[in-house]
Amino acid sequence: MDYARRDLLIFSVYLRELGSHQRVRETEDGIVTTTTTTAFSFRSPDYEWHSIRYLKAEDARRILECRDNERAGVSVLYSSPSRDKASGTGYLQAHYFTPADLLVTKAERDRFEREHNVNLASGRLANAWRWLCDATNQKALAIIGSVLTALSVGGWTVYSALATKVLSP
Repeated sequence: MDYARRDLLIFSVYLRELGSHQRVRETEDGIVTTTTTTAFSFRSPDYEWHSIRYLKAEDARRILECRDNERAGVSVLYSSPSRDKASGTGYLQAHYFTPADLLVTKAERDRFEREHNVNLASGRLANAWRWLCDATNQKALAIIGSVLTALSVGGWTVYSALATKVLSP
């Protein structure tokens, strides 16, 4: 959440343009199903639809702070990561999002990792890769490589000697 608050990482959302979308929610009186069908689409020579829309830092923070069953309304989304006035799209009615709706594009993740020297990947593979790429570990890697080479050469020599003894009359 701190990355969003300080506008260090640009969060985005995916918006559907055309088609039917159904939302089911439970109320005290029962289950309510809402189906929305978009039947109109605007096109012009200089218009291009962007499914990925970017959020201002304040909006991303508000969405991340939502509790379970809460959604935050956003009335301005952006079609480019620069989030300038030219790429902004205002909506008469706000779009509502939960933390699960937030995305970070691969391009944004790569930019963030490069600029802030961090790795957002998780798990053992990411930790191993970080360790392998760390310049302070190059001496240890050279020693490990030398030991593996020596063991391989020694093993091959022993194998060759044994194979020669077994195969000779």
